[in-house]
Amino acid sequence: MADKFRIGIIGTGMIANAGHIPAWKNLEDDVEIVAVSDILEDRAKLVADTEDIPHAFSDWQKMLDEAKPDIVSICTPNAYHKEQAIGALQSGAHVLCEKPISTSYDNSVEMFNEAEKAGKVLFVGQSSRFSNRSKAAKEIAEAGRLGTMYYAETYYLRRRGTPTWGQFHMKKHSGGGPVYDLGVHMIDLLFWIMGNPKVKAVSSMTYTVFGNRKEGLLTSLADSGAPLGVLTPRKFSSNEFDVEDMAAGFIRLENDATVAFKTSWAANIHQNTGHTMILGDKGGLVLDPLTLVTNMGSYQVNINPQVPGDRKVDFSGHWEETDHFIKVLKGEEEIIVKKEEVLNVIKTLDALYKSAEEGKEIWVE
Repeated sequence: MADKFRIGIIGTGMIANAGHIPAWKNLEDDVEIVAVSDILEDRAKLVADTEDIPHAFSDWQKMLDEAKPDIVSICTPNAYHKEQAIGALQSGAHVLCEKPISTSYDNSVEMFNEAEKAGKVLFVGQSSRFSNRSKAAKEIAEAGRLGTMYYAETYYLRRRGTPTWGQFHMKKHSGGGPVYDLGVHMIDLLFWIMGNPKVKAVSSMTYTVFGNRKEGLLTSLADSGAPLGVLTPRKFSSNEFDVEDMAAGFIRLENDATVAFKTSWAANIHQNTGHTMILGDKGGLVLDPLTLVTNMGSYQVNINPQVPGDRKVDFSGHWEETDHFIKVLKGEEEIIVKKEEVLNVIKTLDALYKSAEEGKEIWVE
């Protein structure tokens, strides 16, 4: 390996252009982006030309063979993560894979097994962990300020925020809707703060109410998760929509703790809204604004830690996670997103979908 890590990017859609490419470019002392690939060759060339990247490919395997990257960012729809991650690992590269890691627990286990076999790092981009507020919440919980955590709830609901510019809405490409797009962040962050509790059972329902019909509404790309726009948006058709646009569930954890969960791309609510809170026998925690709810002597108190702001960039979590990944590879930090945590989350997502499909509570092994 040269002085700098050579970066290859598979998939040149929104998250590559808005998240991964700027984040990697910010680390110019340690990395250089040598190639991008996309099944749409014209888009790969456009991104390479726009971002001054030397090589563009329409075949990701050819990119691995010829550009020989040390690290591969996987920015494709969820259904392709497994094949591409394994291909990159077998080529000798470390992998930064967008969330969710894959569309099933079994696939995810196979991916981690391949990483271990290759002696490489498979890092899943759970970018919500990397805000200063998230880190502060984790520190508060780890310090025992909450005591025994027995109940939590987490939700993020968009009013009309269905991604209309990619393949998120097509099950064969993405595997699912907002559960995979938004819910994976919420559940991952919550479980991380709580110490990765074991999931015992899941009960859920999914709903397809708005995505498969033509409402004729004017909506923004920012509302659907693309605040910087989309370089080459794909034309959206409601006739292709075959995933959920809302899901709600109840999760039983070890030690009789429970979690209430919901997420949507589209719902008749007054505005996009999110909330995460944890109840413990010593204190409670609300994430936004970050508040520790507890008692002090004879008085009830709310404590608001003064947390430094994040970088003033869009997708700042991606900037932080790439910086962390390089430090992990250089032996300067221990990896934050661990295998057992990722597998716990994807097992939960599997159970959410299975419960909705079968109409009953699913007990998780």
